[in-house]
Amino acid sequence: MPKTTLTAIIVFLLLRNSQSLCSRYPSNYLRRPFTTSLQSQQPPIDLRVTMADMKKDDKVWATAEDDLAKGSDQDKYKNEDKVKGAVVRPSVKFLDKVGTSRFPVEAGRYRLYVAEACPWSHRTYMMWKLKGLDKGIVGLTLTGWKLENISFTPPYDDYHGWDFDESEGSESSPNYYKEPNGFSYIEQLYELAHPGFREVYESKGQRPYYSAPVLFDEKEKKIVSTESADIIKMFNSVFDSVGATPIDLAPADLEAEMEAVNSIVYPKINDGVYRCGFSTTQEAYELAYHSHWSGMDAIEERLGNQRFLCGDTFTLSDIRLWVTLARYDSVYFSHFKTNRNRLREMPNLYRYLRDVYRIPGIAETLNLPHIVKHYYFSQRMVNPTAIWPLGGPTTDFFTKDTGDLGYEPYQFPELRDV
Repeated sequence: MPKTTLTAIIVFLLLRNSQSLCSRYPSNYLRRPFTTSLQSQQPPIDLRVTMADMKKDDKVWATAEDDLAKGSDQDKYKNEDKVKGAVVRPSVKFLDKVGTSRFPVEAGRYRLYVAEACPWSHRTYMMWKLKGLDKGIVGLTLTGWKLENISFTPPYDDYHGWDFDESEGSESSPNYYKEPNGFSYIEQLYELAHPGFREVYESKGQRPYYSAPVLFDEKEKKIVSTESADIIKMFNSVFDSVGATPIDLAPADLEAEMEAVNSIVYPKINDGVYRCGFSTTQEAYELAYHSHWSGMDAIEERLGNQRFLCGDTFTLSDIRLWVTLARYDSVYFSHFKTNRNRLREMPNLYRYLRDVYRIPGIAETLNLPHIVKHYYFSQRMVNPTAIWPLGGPTTDFFTKDTGDLGYEPYQFPELRDV
């Protein structure tokens, strides 16, 4: 057969197949970029605006209290990775303090709302327990583990924040899971304190931001603060005059050292795991991953030479670090893809985790079932099936070989002679 004839036949067949293909699919189908099935189903995470997408004057979730956000940890240690898909955590919106004319120090006036699954909430729960605020000084309400209907596009009618589930508690008193106002969701607390809170967000096409923890003034029905870093500072000393346990986790002579440690722990470890897990591009994830492990390695080395982050004294910086480590092997290693090493493979960090767990009051604040179920069930953008694993660390992970840690159980200096 002549070459020209063969060529003509091939061209004819190709054209016919192309026409047949185009007749079976939409006209723009062949022009669509390739995506995996998961990518095609997953909408952009507008909850975490990327630096690349933000205009110079854009504000993330601006509200009437937006000017207060300048003092938050989210603003102080914000992610500077200017790549598509990088995670920028929105600032909390309430940054007032107890000990002012608006919010004076009074025993029994304030209530702390805590989501046990949340590490930022867990910080405040630890301090509430260590400072003895459970003795009628600050009330406590624990949320359930569910954070359902996290939608990424309007409408947001079905999103109400953390749930309250009285059945989580025991029949003995007090049942900290019983919300005193009869609320079903933390949204109702925000609306009680600041009517129209949802409308402010929805008017901008944004999802309402119902974060926990919440320090709430039950007398004035107002939110004092939702910034965990500020709440643990307040709890450290502000209620001492009304009966709080007189221990000091922020000694003045360690202030500079604590700040230096926090500048590593917050961006690279506390928020660092989220920057890995919520990244929406490979480039953003890899930047976050390497930054995270530079922080983990630095703290592993530091703890090879001393007991706690600032020497032999347990401080607020340790509380900030410990809540992330407590979730590491259960959640962050797999769920957030931080999987270079498990915590138990980091000898100094693992020793530290178990050493802190022995401090009286700490173990009572750790709810592993809540932690595991919340992350895997609620964060559908990371785990679309919402199935949580059944294996993983149990309390034995925190108590293994605690007699061989090289230290006697820690006692706060102020309590050693009591």
